[in-house]
Formats: sequence, C-alpha cells, structure tokens
Amino acid sequence: MTPRIFVLSVPEDAACAQQIQRGCADAGYQVWTPSSSFQASGILSPVSQDYMIIGSAAIILIWSQATARIAEVGRLLLFAQRLRKNIIVLTLDSTPLPTPMATLKPIAVHRPCDHCMDQIAPLLPPASSQDALQALVERAAHEYIRERKAAIEQAAAMLQRNEQREAVLALLEQIAQHDTITSVRDKAQEILNAYTQPAAQLSTSPPQNMDPNAIFGVRCKNGHVSYFNKRSVCKATYDVPRGMSQHDSKNLDELILSCTTCGVTIVAYVDCEGYK
Repeated sequence: MTPRIFVLSVPEDAACAQQIQRGCADAGYQVWTPSSSFQASGILSPVSQDYMIIGSAAIILIWSQATARIAEVGRLLLFAQRLRKNIIVLTLDSTPLPTPMATLKPIAVHRPCDHCMDQIAPLLPPASSQDALQALVERAAHEYIRERKAAIEQAAAMLQRNEQREAVLALLEQIAQHDTITSVRDKAQEILNAYTQPAAQLSTSPPQNMDPNAIFGVRCKNGHVSYFNKRSVCKATYDVPRGMSQHDSKNLDELILSCTTCGVTIVAYVDCEGYK
C-alpha cells in the first residue's frame, strides 16, 4: 500500500494545495486532504481528519495568515505532534508559526507553489514503502461493522508487539469515542483499558515522598489528572514539543504533554525556572 500524505490547508490557499497534491500524486503517493472522507456513506466523517492524521506517513502544512485564523488547524497540528508525525511546513507569508511549532524549520514558498516538490520530495518517505498503520486506519473506517471490529483486533495485536503504540492508542481512542455502533465503541474501549492505566488507579493528589514544588498536575479534557515532575519535563532533553508563553507578565514554558490515562494531548504552562 502506497504511503499517504496529508495536505493540510485552508480554502484561501487552494491553488497552492492543488499544486502540491498533484506533485505528490505524480511522485507516486496517495493524498488525503481535509475535505476528503473515507467512503461515500461518511460513517466517520466528523473525525475523519484525525483518522487521516493517524494513517498518514507525513503531514504537509500550508501556513499563511488565513491558516493561522483557523483553530481546528492548531488542534490537528498538536494531534500530529503528539504522534510524532513528520510535519513539513510551507510558509506563504510572514505570519509567525504557533509556539508548539517553534522547533520546526519551515520552507518559504511563493504562490502558486508550482516549484515546491524539489524542496518537499527529500523530506518524504519512499513512495514504495509499505504502511501497516494506513491500512489499519482505513479498515477502522470501513462501512461494515465486522471490518471495524477486525481492525480493533489488529490494533490489539500491534500493541502487544509494541508497534506504533501512540498512533494505535490514538486510533482506538477515536473509535471508542466516535464510532456509530455501541458494540464497536465498547470493544475499542476494552482494548484501551488493557493498555492504559485504569481510571480506578488514578491519584487525586500528587505522588508522595517527592519535592512538592517540582510536581504539578494537569487535567485533560476527559477529566483525568496527570502529575508531572519538573525535574524531568522541564529539561531541554525531554522529548516533547515546547515553546514560551507570557502569563501575567511572567514567562512560562509551554509544554505539549499527554494524559497518562487516556493519552489525549495536554497543553501545560509551567514555571520551569531552576529546573532546566
């Protein structure tokens, strides 16, 4: 199965996006775009973009003033960063990138982007490579219930082999929250429970016998509280997307973390002074 490339853009930059889509197709890749869906029935259309991110071998972001105004673009980028996807940023103007993307090196291009592939091609995976995760995602979005359940079993086998763990857990989370069939949602949740910390084991207070000044808690959108140690996460060597943000005239580190229970992305603003 040929790797898929996800081209993330907004309608104002459609001409540039079409040039890149054609370039990727000519190079032998399949292309997903935000307006795409997995099938005509659109069973999973409300969350299809998340599925596309999970199943893509690379994300090409077309960044502009128009893109910066769309909150959904920021959410998808955080999701892609959480999964450590290969993100290629093309900038059409001088609009600054959001803080979590500060570590990425953008490529400046000019409309209509008809000469971009020479710069993009070296950053893409081989067009002949096989991508098991892409096949899993497409099976998880199949119109037949039996195929979606089979995808969950396949996901469990991948987790058992510790194969692409973060992406597989993210896929199961999407199924458990959004599939239209209760039995499919329950099956996905069962596997999630087996490979993540059960809610019953969650602590409502920070860990004991540790420096209380170094421990901070963050609540995710699902209500779980995760505790982190500044002595670990504040260090520049800790592998998470990060940036700086100002709150109440104080500079705080903006850390992109993951909930230790359900794995969803958490944005934490932390005073890391003295812990770097």
